[in-house]
Amino acid sequence: MGYVLDIAYRHDQEPRHLRSREDVDAFVDELLTLGPSYNAATAYAVEEDSEDLPDHELLIGANAVTGLGAVRYSAEAGTWYVRGEHIRPENISFGYFGTAQEFPPDAEVPLRRVREVLWGLLESRGERPVGQDWTETD
Repeated sequence: MGYVLDIAYRHDQEPRHLRSREDVDAFVDELLTLGPSYNAATAYAVEEDSEDLPDHELLIGANAVTGLGAVRYSAEAGTWYVRGEHIRPENISFGYFGTAQEFPPDAEVPLRRVREVLWGLLESRGERPVGQDWTETD
């Protein structure tokens, strides 16, 4: 068995497993259609059929109106987000199971970067993906 991304994002949906770049792209596209209460998801890179609990979490958000998203990675060593190029006057928020998940005002990034980080989580088997502008947060 290999690794999969275990994704949680809706009350009426069982956790989903992503195995390929195409799966990642299709999932982000779907997230864009779900509206503001469900435009965020958590992802865990896990060995398929393993009962072990993951030691990390990746939270992503995707906004269909702006074409931007956000990414936060948490593990035992800390929590980081991918820093964007612009600062909004207020915090950025995405709906995870109907609950607002806040990101810092400089956390908006193009959706292609959200997709890259999601795929990078699978490639790294749950380690924080490389090649991004990660900023530690609390």
